[in-house]
Amino acid sequence: MWLVFTAMRRPITILVAVLAVALTSIMAIRQMKVDIFPKLGAPAIYVAQPYGGMDPSQMEGYLTYYYEYHFLYITGIEHVESKNIQGIALMKLV
Repeated sequence: MWLVFTAMRRPITILVAVLAVALTSIMAIRQMKVDIFPKLGAPAIYVAQPYGGMDPSQMEGYLTYYYEYHFLYITGIEHVESKNIQGIALMKLV
């Protein structure tokens, strides 16, 4: 309610405040950069294959090689990056 009473007692002050906010908003909008076509990175799919009981070299030989071999036959996949950690094989399909 106090805002209404202030607006009725001091209408010029409220008018100046509203105009200041409007002009500041217009200036801010005009200075914003708009990019119609933003740069997007190449799409990538990450595959995580957990498998307990194997060390990284065994996982690379048994699991990762098998998955990489079959992922390369999928249309649109250019290359496969893989990393083997204790108990999990991580692959990035680009």
